[in-house]
Amino acid sequence: MKAGISGLRDVWRGGVATWECDEMGHMNTRFYVARCMEAITMLFGRSGLPRLLAVGSETTLAVRTMHIRFLREARAGSSMHISAGFAAIGNGTADIVAMMFDTASNDCAATFRIRLHHVASTDGSGRPWPETFANHIATELTETPRLAMPRGTGDLPTMISASGVRAEQLGLHRLGQGAVPHQACDPWGRMLPYAFVGAMADSVRNIITPLREACARHSDRTGPHFGAAALEFLIGVDGLPASGDCWEVRSGLARVDGRTMNIVNWMLDPFSGRPFGSMEVVAICFDLETRKLLPIAPAAQAELAGWTIPDLTL
Repeated sequence: MKAGISGLRDVWRGGVATWECDEMGHMNTRFYVARCMEAITMLFGRSGLPRLLAVGSETTLAVRTMHIRFLREARAGSSMHISAGFAAIGNGTADIVAMMFDTASNDCAATFRIRLHHVASTDGSGRPWPETFANHIATELTETPRLAMPRGTGDLPTMISASGVRAEQLGLHRLGQGAVPHQACDPWGRMLPYAFVGAMADSVRNIITPLREACARHSDRTGPHFGAAALEFLIGVDGLPASGDCWEVRSGLARVDGRTMNIVNWMLDPFSGRPFGSMEVVAICFDLETRKLLPIAPAAQAELAGWTIPDLTL
């Protein structure tokens, strides 16, 4: 899809730095989220609510759900831009649709659907939108393009069923753990969305690698060319951890077919077991030379069927 979607505003322009790219040779997913949040901040500013993420703001934005489709690679040196708009406005809630484009080709590289809550900066309690802002946005709503709708996941999650007890019952593996550094937090000490995705992605590496190796064993295309990539994220947030809080990520394979693998990941408080958030990943095997999807052979599917956890849902 080319740029110029009706109802979307141009709200971010920039490029892909080499240090933003991972071992697969394209921009790491955390930076898609970082740039999207910059775009959203600009969108609100241009709509009459600037500085919602700035120090001193009495209210701010809290991400509750996010769905992302990764459609084309963003390689180092690429020029990119994001267009975004409001798909819905409620009493202190807003649904945003955003699309990232390669500026040179105008091809869509990624789509985002985000549900945000307007909250008090100090305690995160809900706040209504200013009446003039809500009335203005209600006249400028845009439809969500079909390209941005889910393909390999469900729709945006309405609740998170994750817990430490449930993780133990399902036998989810502990793939990551750590603590939240202050530099990964917003002005009020809460973990930023891009840092959440980064922690999840770093943890998921510990299941992606053995999954990829299992697929490679049954493939005609082996060796250093056999990589992996994400096609889709479905994220739910239930109060992100704060600066200095500890976290752990528990993960499991939910399903596999001839093209994709769905991996569900829960970020939990390692001591109380309460959920901070969840992220379902639709992943593929990826040829690092041709930059195309590698099919998952029937023998690999049969092997990975023994890894799946059928009851693993968001």
